[in-house]
Amino acid sequence: MTRPPVPLAQLRDLELLVAAHHPLIGFETNEDDRVEVLLESLAAGLRLPYFVWTASAGLRRTDMPGPVHGTKSPLLAVEHIRASGLEAIYYLRDFARFTEDAKVQSALLDACQQLSLHRGAIALTDEPLELPRSLKSILTQVHLDPITEDEYYEYTRSLLASLRARMTVEMELTGEDVAVLLQQLKGLTFFEVKRVLSQAIIEHGRLDRSVLDRVRAAKRTAVEATGILDFIPTESSMVDVAGLDTLKGWLRQRKVAFSEPERARSFGLEPPRGLLLLGVQGCGKSLCAKAVSHEWQLPLIRFDPSRIFAKYIGESEKNLSRAIRVAESLAPIVLWIDELEKAFPQGGSEDGGVSTRVLGSFLTWLQEKRAPVFVIATSNDVSSLPAELLRKGRFDEIFFVDLPNPEEREAILRIHLQRRGRDSSVFDLGLISQATEGFSGAELEQVIVAALYEAFGAGENLATQHLEREIARTRPLSATAAEQVSALRAWALGRAVPAT
Repeated sequence: MTRPPVPLAQLRDLELLVAAHHPLIGFETNEDDRVEVLLESLAAGLRLPYFVWTASAGLRRTDMPGPVHGTKSPLLAVEHIRASGLEAIYYLRDFARFTEDAKVQSALLDACQQLSLHRGAIALTDEPLELPRSLKSILTQVHLDPITEDEYYEYTRSLLASLRARMTVEMELTGEDVAVLLQQLKGLTFFEVKRVLSQAIIEHGRLDRSVLDRVRAAKRTAVEATGILDFIPTESSMVDVAGLDTLKGWLRQRKVAFSEPERARSFGLEPPRGLLLLGVQGCGKSLCAKAVSHEWQLPLIRFDPSRIFAKYIGESEKNLSRAIRVAESLAPIVLWIDELEKAFPQGGSEDGGVSTRVLGSFLTWLQEKRAPVFVIATSNDVSSLPAELLRKGRFDEIFFVDLPNPEEREAILRIHLQRRGRDSSVFDLGLISQATEGFSGAELEQVIVAALYEAFGAGENLATQHLEREIARTRPLSATAAEQVSALRAWALGRAVPAT
């Protein structure tokens, strides 16, 4: 059996907790295998017996055969712990749901009181870890550290050795491929790593580059299981972004500092945290997020903050905490927060303070995060954003993405024509650019798409006149929502850096 490696720093922290008489330790995680190995190592290091409880087997001391008689019942198991008075480490798996029973809750409190008088502790896990208030008051919550690249390497090496003992395994990965694989594994649990790699090897008898696709699929599944985060494939590069030269230059300057944080710190710099993109709808803010991910060769994770809000008390804060924990476990990544104003609107709240608490937690994370998560937040309506989000220190810079100028409109038209297999040189792009004053990039793309439909329906090749007719039929957002666009431009003047 391949066992997860033991994180020594976290092991020392747990030893200190037991020495300081913390009787109830909680892990908010679904990685039971990591917790079990960690607690087993804790017990061995402290020279204490180690017990594991499951509903199917009861309470079992791991260095002895068979479970303790009559301890399948959660109540009787906890009463046995209290009555024995034994200094030990107890891991009660999948136990939190039983604490809703008043008798179990009372017995667990008594057992913890007994353990607090000497060395020993009871450990619980769940995600989320829900406990009654009386138990929360004595609970010490511990977050598992994200799995490091060295730990992934050690685990995969052990897994391969275990598989090779049973079958022939051909290794068709270069050193560079292995480095990419270890990078791609970030964010997966050891159980998920074992499942993906074992399946690939058993099916083909070898480990080759095709395993990278399997890992990416597993990571997408794990990310989207949160219900808050989405794994976004990126094919767009900065070549697909017309104009925005100031923003592009800013990103180029910070790419190395983000990818080599220790080198940046030795130079006196903190790695970049992220940026806020304000601007008119359809002007390329989302495209920029995808392009940064592609250029920096980092996964792009979209975070929809509006999904974190739940109807139950405390659930919204837990959803945010879980989303942040998953995002940090995947780091280094680009975290794209789309339409920020919809989740954190300005002004009073009628939800009992939930929005305020969630915003406070989110701002604290933005300010203090240490994981390499580069945040790109976008907003179409800055007037709706709380002032706290716009304060310096939350984001490294605030950029304003305006409607494209004539040169940028021409470049955007060229990009979309070439993407659809058209030779842009046969079109009068100068004329079209002048005729589309006030059009956003998205509206320019739709002009081309609609003109293509017209030409296709008429059995003709796409020509400049098709584009001109579609332009004449289009009313851009800058005309239909002129007041909002003007207000946004006025706010950005002097408050944000022009992206162009």
